[in-house]
Amino acid sequence: RFLARTKPDYVQYDYKGHVGYVGYPSKVSASPPIVKDSLQIWRKVTARNAVGLFIHFSGVLDGLAVQDHPEWARAGPDGKNDPQETSTFSAYVDERMIPQLKEAIEKYYVDGVWVDGDCWGTKPDYSPAAAKAWREASGIDALPRKPGDPGWQQFLEFQRQQFRKYVKHYADTLHQFLPSFQIASNWLYSTFVPERPELPVDSLSGDY
Repeated sequence: RFLARTKPDYVQYDYKGHVGYVGYPSKVSASPPIVKDSLQIWRKVTARNAVGLFIHFSGVLDGLAVQDHPEWARAGPDGKNDPQETSTFSAYVDERMIPQLKEAIEKYYVDGVWVDGDCWGTKPDYSPAAAKAWREASGIDALPRKPGDPGWQQFLEFQRQQFRKYVKHYADTLHQFLPSFQIASNWLYSTFVPERPELPVDSLSGDY
């Protein structure tokens, strides 16, 4: 009755928030006790009413992933792991993020994903993997830690380029898995990333 009265183009289900738990019975990662699979109910009624079904999904920010795999965490300038932010240099995108999204496609035939906690959740990364990549790319042994340090602007652009690689990787992989799958990375190509749109996202979005 709700869909018949409102006639939306799509609805969006909160699939995974920044805490990292998924809101359905998953075989990929932990989920809270599920009494009824509400995502399956939404898929059933949206399909019946020709309404799209998208999912909200936290990308870079995933507290559970960091808890399960500390080696996936982004580290701050002090070397301490962030309690919620994953490293785009880590295996997180391949071993958790992409498998969770493929599971959503295979199990619920969702039409697309709105990736939140992505560009605006990303900060300069000082994890061992990021440090190794920086030294190999720049030839500079020391990691700049503040404005004014040698190589600071180069270091920031190096971090931005890694984020671009991360988005392109998951977008290309998911589009290959299901070409019709729609992908938006929240705030990408807005004031948070004021660049020419070149990555293979399907739409631009920001929650205002």
